[in-house]
Amino acid sequence: MKLKFVGKRQEAENITTFLFEPEIPVTWEAGQFMIYSLPHENEDIRGRQKFFTISAAPFEKRPRISTRIFDRPSSFKNALNRMKIGDMILAKGPDGDFVIDNVEQNSVFLAGGIGITPYRSIILDLDHQNKPMNITLLFSNKTSAFPFKKELDEVVKKRKDLKIHYLNKRIDEETIKEHVPNIKSSIFYVSGPDAMVEEMLEVLKSLEIKEENIKSDYFSGYD
Repeated sequence: MKLKFVGKRQEAENITTFLFEPEIPVTWEAGQFMIYSLPHENEDIRGRQKFFTISAAPFEKRPRISTRIFDRPSSFKNALNRMKIGDMILAKGPDGDFVIDNVEQNSVFLAGGIGITPYRSIILDLDHQNKPMNITLLFSNKTSAFPFKKELDEVVKKRKDLKIHYLNKRIDEETIKEHVPNIKSSIFYVSGPDAMVEEMLEVLKSLEIKEENIKSDYFSGYD
């Protein structure tokens, strides 16, 4: 499908959200991704195609890409950042199973940096539908500029079943034990850069969390 670029906004340091209008209505489950294709000049080895979580909640109807743009971004991200209002990008999907299957069950969201994007979609969607959350979010970020913090805090004010802990350190066993009361009965979701996800999977393994109680979402290209 084609998506028309309609604007962008700064979420936090080096993190930008790009907003799109689909040519035909599109629906997705909160937490899913799409595959985007953006032909451009001087294409580097990272190519013209990228996977991005849809950071928008389904009720917002317009897909969003929220990504960190470093000093030396890929040619794809350079092209994305140069898009003008009305420009088009191609997208396939949505796809992915990084979604909540049972809202009644305790969920623990482990987020590293830009890995917060699927959780924004899920939390806003559950709140919009007034569904149970039973969610504890541990959000680790290198700086105090946490993307989407204002929006997430607004939900926390309304919902006693959502707990968010902002951390300027790595999430480890002790952090999880401190903030998660029902470890064995929880489903763990892990989202972030490759290294962070791999580290968290080892932590969860050391906590003897069953594999079937873990879902992961890798954000490649970040460190």
